[in-house]
Amino acid sequence: MNYASKKIAEAIFIVNRHSKAAIDPRYLYQLKKAAIEKLIQEGHAKKLGLQFSNNPKKSYQHSNLLIDCHGFLFHLPPQKQDMKDLPHLGTMQPIKTTNQVRMSLSHAKTTLENYTGVKPDPLKKSAFYENASPYFR
Repeated sequence: MNYASKKIAEAIFIVNRHSKAAIDPRYLYQLKKAAIEKLIQEGHAKKLGLQFSNNPKKSYQHSNLLIDCHGFLFHLPPQKQDMKDLPHLGTMQPIKTTNQVRMSLSHAKTTLENYTGVKPDPLKKSAFYENASPYFR
């Protein structure tokens, strides 16, 4: 097991957990996707198969790609080749996580930015603040 890739997997776990509650999660999901794709290319992560999503889009059932990296399981949207090559594992099962990870979001973001080379766009502001009432600024 590569120590550096385990730290990357832990950083992805933290970013993924925080992105679910973030006001504007697009950048966090972009970091997650770039890091997972690089781990797969380097052979530190493995595509396991496809699973039905718990949240169908517009009432249409769709599948997510299940990826294993050092005991952490992540989901990404599948590509066409994944739909052809990988087995379908059925519905998503709740995963009981036994991984205790202590890392701040800022440290996790910095780790993934250094690993992937992805940086936030300084010109792009969060849509939340553009639409917010002036009373809450």
